[in-house]
Amino acid sequence: MANARFTATLLDGHKGAAFEVPFNPAERWSIEPTRIRAGRNGHRVIGTVNGVGFDSAIVPRAKKFWVEIDEAVLQKTKLEIGDPAKIDLRPAPAKPRGNPDKILALVRKICLGMPDTEEKVAWGEATWRVHGKLFAMFSNNHHGDGRIAVWCHAPLGAQQDLVAADPEHFFVPPYVGVGGWVGINLNTPLPKGALAAILEQAYRTTEEKRSATKRRRAAKR
Repeated sequence: MANARFTATLLDGHKGAAFEVPFNPAERWSIEPTRIRAGRNGHRVIGTVNGVGFDSAIVPRAKKFWVEIDEAVLQKTKLEIGDPAKIDLRPAPAKPRGNPDKILALVRKICLGMPDTEEKVAWGEATWRVHGKLFAMFSNNHHGDGRIAVWCHAPLGAQQDLVAADPEHFFVPPYVGVGGWVGINLNTPLPKGALAAILEQAYRTTEEKRSATKRRRAAKR
């Protein structure tokens, strides 16, 4: 997602110092506002003011959009009301909901409860394999996507059906999504038994594919 860069004048508003933002962040970044504080929605952002890093929020006010600047940032930049500054903004990474350790423990228990499975750490996350073949991998806030998730091998057509039926919980994961894998968003729990059923399906899909490959190789001998 591209950074937004612009020059603006520091103004004094009823909530303190702020810069006017020359765009609608929902349209610019295609993300909806979230609750910033009681009675106020907006877009959490990170970036720099004259090269000084900061985190804040873009909020609507008087049919315009403003990025709020706190006193600590003003002291570091030595800016005063009326001064111009160079602003560089991007959306702040989403923070996952839920307990990643607890969710990882649940996924691990299900995966290791199936025959001939093992756990290996790859790409910085736990993965599970049957006879050395990958069938599921954990994902904790991958590239700031805000999800505690597991990516699973899936039979042909399952990814499309699951994502269409429940986009809150199912998504097309990066990298492996083109191969039909499905991502399960575990920020909120699935109905009882659903996670185990999908992981078991991932296990069976991988094991059946391995067995079919083994049979084909044997037939060629």
